[in-house]
Amino acid sequence: MKTILLRYVLALLALIVYDTQAQSVSSAQATIDKNVYSGLVLQQSIPEKHLSTYWENYLDQFGKVKGRKGNYTIKKASIKPVSSGPVQVTSQVSSLNKNMSKVFLALQTDGLFVTTDNDRAYTAAENLLKDFSDYAESREVVRIADQDFSDAEKLYQKLQRDVEENTKEIEKTEKKLTELRASVEKGNSDLRSSLLELQNKQRTLEAAKGRVRPIK
Repeated sequence: MKTILLRYVLALLALIVYDTQAQSVSSAQATIDKNVYSGLVLQQSIPEKHLSTYWENYLDQFGKVKGRKGNYTIKKASIKPVSSGPVQVTSQVSSLNKNMSKVFLALQTDGLFVTTDNDRAYTAAENLLKDFSDYAESREVVRIADQDFSDAEKLYQKLQRDVEENTKEIEKTEKKLTELRASVEKGNSDLRSSLLELQNKQRTLEAAKGRVRPIK
């Protein structure tokens, strides 16, 4: 239980430590399906597998998401802070290391990428990624807590089974001991009876020997 709690605390601290980095959004370019996109990138201290899930869930609020191998797109997204018209979303989630991933996001309005040249739209896109960062972090805390609860529950159930099995083993042993004690008592009783019979046989033997007439 202590190990599980320690792991949860360390994971929570890791999320807090990386929070500043996670809130740092910068402009970037990425090649997706052999096409070069201009956009923004966000680093997050969450494994790619889980960050991809959170990102796809988050994007769903803006329109129909198509996802394939870490790439997520929305052909006509409704992102009012970025543009009053439809926005084409192209994004990619990739791994930086075991516990760190990044989200690249490219937004296109009227055929143009949202970059630092579009101050209002870029700020809106930047805020979108920061909002996602908070959302992903809260989801990750829940996931870790849920996993640790599951681990603790499994440990409790295992210990419970061990106690029940040991209790049954004790009961079987105690029953066996009771049977052995009864067997020993009966054996002692039979031993005493056998000794008396042996002594009687010995006296009978001695008496019989005493009645034998010696040969002169």
